[in-house]
Amino acid sequence: DVCVRRRGAAMGPPLPAKEASLFKSIVKHYELKSYKKGLRAADQVLKKFPEHGETMAMKGLLLNCMDKKQEAYELARQGVKLDIKSQVCWHVYGLLYRSDRDYMQAIKCYRGALRYDPDNVKILRDLSMLQVQLRLLPDFLDTRQKLLALKPTNRMHWFTFAAAHHLLKHYGQAIGVVEAYEKSIEGSDEPTREPYEYSEMLMYKNQLYEEGGRTQQALDHLDRVKDKVVDGVSWKQKRAQLLLQLHRFDEARDVYLELLKRNPEQFGWHAGLQAAELRTSMPTERWLTAKVTPATEATLRDLYEDLQKRFPRSQACKRLPLDFARDPAYFASTFNEYVQPFVRKGVPSLFADLKPLCEEGSFSRVAFGELLAGWLVSLEGAGTFPGSSEREPPSTIMWVRVLAAQYYDCCGEASKALEQINLAIRHTPTCLDLYLFKARVYKHAGDLRSAARWMDEARKMDLADRYLNTKATRYMLRADQVAQAESTIALFTKDGDTGSNLLDMQCMWYELECGASYLRISDYGRALKNFMHVEKHFNDFAEDQFDFHTYCIRKMTLRAYIGMVRLEDSMLGHKFYVTAACGIIETYMRIVNKPQADSVAAEEAGDGMSAAERKKQESKRRKAEAKAKAEADVQAKKDLDAKAPAKGKKGPPVKEKLPDEDPDGKALAQVEAPLNKAAVYMRTLLLHAPGELRVQVLACELAMARSKWLLALRALRKALGICPDDPRTHRCIVRFLHATKTNAALPKAVAKVVARQEEELGLARHRSLCMLNEAYLSRAQTNAAAQLAYAEMLALISPEAAAKARQVLLDLDLASASLAVCKEAAQLLGVDGVLADTAAAAQFRHKAHARYPHATVFGGGANDDVPGCDAADLRA
Repeated sequence: DVCVRRRGAAMGPPLPAKEASLFKSIVKHYELKSYKKGLRAADQVLKKFPEHGETMAMKGLLLNCMDKKQEAYELARQGVKLDIKSQVCWHVYGLLYRSDRDYMQAIKCYRGALRYDPDNVKILRDLSMLQVQLRLLPDFLDTRQKLLALKPTNRMHWFTFAAAHHLLKHYGQAIGVVEAYEKSIEGSDEPTREPYEYSEMLMYKNQLYEEGGRTQQALDHLDRVKDKVVDGVSWKQKRAQLLLQLHRFDEARDVYLELLKRNPEQFGWHAGLQAAELRTSMPTERWLTAKVTPATEATLRDLYEDLQKRFPRSQACKRLPLDFARDPAYFASTFNEYVQPFVRKGVPSLFADLKPLCEEGSFSRVAFGELLAGWLVSLEGAGTFPGSSEREPPSTIMWVRVLAAQYYDCCGEASKALEQINLAIRHTPTCLDLYLFKARVYKHAGDLRSAARWMDEARKMDLADRYLNTKATRYMLRADQVAQAESTIALFTKDGDTGSNLLDMQCMWYELECGASYLRISDYGRALKNFMHVEKHFNDFAEDQFDFHTYCIRKMTLRAYIGMVRLEDSMLGHKFYVTAACGIIETYMRIVNKPQADSVAAEEAGDGMSAAERKKQESKRRKAEAKAKAEADVQAKKDLDAKAPAKGKKGPPVKEKLPDEDPDGKALAQVEAPLNKAAVYMRTLLLHAPGELRVQVLACELAMARSKWLLALRALRKALGICPDDPRTHRCIVRFLHATKTNAALPKAVAKVVARQEEELGLARHRSLCMLNEAYLSRAQTNAAAQLAYAEMLALISPEAAAKARQVLLDLDLASASLAVCKEAAQLLGVDGVLADTAAAAQFRHKAHARYPHATVFGGGANDDVPGCDAADLRA
């Protein structure tokens, strides 16, 4: 909205009545989005008064709405120059910047407007929205206080002021604001006229009490407002939480039982009830990784025996005991009771629920496998479950085999998993879920092409299933079959326009997988393009909150609003953004370290050609590109004409979509200082995801590549605080110390700082880097990933000990080594590795093939069709 200014003595002369009316109509046309009519009115005013700044600024605003940005900015600037004391000109100038998301410049313009009209409510409101959008919270608080002073009868100003205090953690002041508003409406009909809004206000006030550390006051307040709160479930849940915090466990237990009567499947309420029963104020939702004493197990066991009688149809009451059960007999009986009904029904997603029980090193993992083995023996022999005389239907053994295959796959035993899933497919070859599970086994076994092929088989059995299409696309991208993946995902996009549709739908899983695939094949431009699409989506998420700053307060959804603001503050720590930003940084680092694959191929292709031949070839290429561009422009014009509304018919104008000027990302990959670009993304990651080890390790590597030794040291210290014994941390420590010790150009001041930190990095306890490396190996014992890091660092600091490092890799116990570790070891021994040796590489590949026979990197990936089953026949 644009405010028509109040005239003052310091401002220019007012327009005549006719032109003043036209100016007001310009503002009205802008608000009604009748931009052409507004332009005609503006031109009429400017015809008689060509130096009227406000009209010129309004014309610029209208042009901005018609995507004529350059002309719009020129008119707005000229309007400000002609009437620098006009708040309308400054306000319009700020609106232009706001439309381009340049919020800091917009704030400056709004402040310029307020210099000449300090009490303008609309400008103050727009300014406050920009301030909270940029989290300039002290300024936001001041602006909202001024708005409240100007309009004390407006409820929205009261609660925006309270929210400003809340975001600044001024809980006492926020409570004072809410109480002052409560006093102002005493005797009015607002509580009965708007019961939901009044209820939300009371619950918001209670949240302020709780977050301010006034737990007892929060509970007392909650009891007082019970009859006025509309959301009874939230009231009970909050009361139970407060009782738990105050160690009033018996009362908390009763409230949680009441809540479970309403919904016995809510895991959070189960966690609260467990905490009350165990007399602790700290709920535990998952017990698998927690220490469970016999007394704790007995207490929880009694609790869930009672709950199963109260809620006999509740699945949560049957599932949760599997997490805390440590007694083998109790685990077996609970497992049978919970799992067998799902196996009889044939629930494909059963293992997704049970997968946490297979965590490495857990008691339940061994028990799980033993129970499944017993089931298979009994079903194959007698057709019944162990201890039962009731014969099972033929489908039961098939689903038990599926469960066994998924269990073996989770344990890293791909051959056993494939054996079971093949038997299940032979039993029921028309069940498409089996092919999906088989593809997953191959993915984990290291044969990504077979995984993609079998996932595509599952997709072809139901071409209308979007989920299967998505899974097949993802698997193809992981196998670097990008063209095939694009054609597959295009089956579910509008008009087959894959890139544009997926970008508009913010399909981040596709962009991340696509970017990773392009990075693997060294197509850096396309990799950057896809990763930066993800960054754009997160920028859009941040922009999307803009309108909610006023909407949520107006609707009185105050608790949800505070939650949204806090979510937005942590949004850039989301795993999708972290993965995309790390991908961008890695791509820029590889651009510096390795040449573009296509440029190398071009140079090789150019060998043997004369200068004239090269010039002729380049000329042909340019002509072909120009012809293709001209044809594309003609086709785009035809498409636009086809979509345009017929003459004389009303309808919204079709907004022409601008073509992508860099579809392959070549301009992104050809930057002058790639590492400086990467540093921009790294600063964002260190601000929003400092607790992730991969971020700190990458920060250290990037800082060393830029010779920013103190930044590398800071990242190293953070990494040590997160996981000191991780192989990635050890690699960074050794590389950093080795680089600083051997760098003759290292500044003396930096060398002194590094020397002071040697104790924290572990070097002070050892006389040399070799001893530090040996000490790490002694701590690692049988950890294959740690032994790999030791061997790689040994080759770095002592090249003469390369034979010893190779022997360490050849002596690795691959039974406990992951596929990723085996691949990395093979790369170190390969042609381009730091421990390159043909004989050692062949020996290791043979050993790794025995451990991972299906991994293509070690020579696996043979034909895997099910004996007696033809894939084409299965689809039929």
